[in-house]
Amino acid sequence: MRLALLLAAVFTLFVATPAAAHDGDGVLTHRDTRDDLSEIHLAATAAAAAAPDALPYPWCGDERTTDDTANAAQSPNAPRFKIIYAHAADRPDRFASWADALQSNIALIQRYLAAQSGGSKALRIDMGTRCGPQYVDLQVVHLSRPRASYVDNFSAIVGEVESRMGAALAPRNTVVVADSLNGGTYDYGLGENVLGTYGDTPGPGNVHNRGGFASVVFSRDGKEAPGAGARGWWPEGMLHEITHNLGGVQWSAPHSTQPVGLQDPRFGHCWQGYDVMCYVEDSGAAHAMRNDCPRIGGAIPQTYDCGHDDYFNPSPAAGSYLATHWNVYDNDFLAACADIMPACGGGMAGLVPEPPVATSGPTVLGMPRRGAVITADGGSWQNGPIAYSFRWQRLRGRHWANISGARRASYRAKKADSGRRLRVQVVATNPDGRASAASPPTARVADRQVGHAQSVTSRQCRVATGRARTPLAKCRGRRT
Repeated sequence: MRLALLLAAVFTLFVATPAAAHDGDGVLTHRDTRDDLSEIHLAATAAAAAAPDALPYPWCGDERTTDDTANAAQSPNAPRFKIIYAHAADRPDRFASWADALQSNIALIQRYLAAQSGGSKALRIDMGTRCGPQYVDLQVVHLSRPRASYVDNFSAIVGEVESRMGAALAPRNTVVVADSLNGGTYDYGLGENVLGTYGDTPGPGNVHNRGGFASVVFSRDGKEAPGAGARGWWPEGMLHEITHNLGGVQWSAPHSTQPVGLQDPRFGHCWQGYDVMCYVEDSGAAHAMRNDCPRIGGAIPQTYDCGHDDYFNPSPAAGSYLATHWNVYDNDFLAACADIMPACGGGMAGLVPEPPVATSGPTVLGMPRRGAVITADGGSWQNGPIAYSFRWQRLRGRHWANISGARRASYRAKKADSGRRLRVQVVATNPDGRASAASPPTARVADRQVGHAQSVTSRQCRVATGRARTPLAKCRGRRT
């Protein structure tokens, strides 16, 4: 990720300055790669959400080097992300082989965000071609110089692309697919945002509402283009960089990878997975990666802010972190599903599915001690769940294992749980779908006798000498 860090002590106006992905001499120091996001699957979540009549996957329209204002699906005064295909002068124009993949990326991202927000919001994307408002207004930029001028060069690509896009009447962010401009052996992306005071301020005055941010996803030279009918090309990477543009993840977030007390621009993610924005990017991160939000077959996983407590929450509780800091859900580049039909599903009639969504996650109540009963608090959910199911798990090494038969709201810790952590998974169901969330891990399960002082009267000590049922050790004041 390339982060634009704004320091209030130095700047009085918004100035995007390179930080995390580039050091002071403009050298790349960190990239968001496919491996970093390998546990996130937008297509699987979209399938679980089962949103009918959403955006089509194949693209339809004419290749254009300008904005298609004549067929625009939204007001020219509305903020938007503009999707760009770019290639170097000495590489072929392969737009026709990329168009379906880019349309599919947006179709998957919109279904995914609609599911993660409970059918309330998704992205404002520049939409509309001669084929209709449901097709992405893709723009082609034929870069003027050979590939060597742009390889792995975020600034060179973005600078020329933005000069070709023309003026915008409203705030605009840019997402560039840089065809064959990756100089490495793996796919990666870079995205801008602002960390620190300006980036963390809640409300409409937040700098991420102003636009002017860019993302680039780089494809490798010599690789085949996705081709006609492709169902996307790394939509997880595209959404990851877009979310940086939206303002996630801030240094102050509860699960930020930023080491306590520092403001190091290398760190701009979270460590609580599985999550679009969470992975430990460099040595020295605040915490090791912990996978608190697993996928449960057939249910929508909570993978766009695991726990909804770091960067995205449709309705944070009063006084919580996201009620008092920047919440990506409030970004002007997100729109109500009714305003961007049919992005969220339900066709042009706007009958958007509204599956359950957790606004505060499950927790475990009670002391985790062998023989004791602990209870699941299912958390807070929107969209009126009519049923809940529970599944208890124990941590074995680095992996969570289901506990046989433990499918009620309460659980009595067993001998096999001693010394291990527990958690509960909750699945909420309503007529529009099923969604899952998981509690944070408990403390390690203690043996039932630990912490219980055992006392012996003086009479018992006098008469118990030599008797097995009252060990002499107790008479010397020792505890078991």
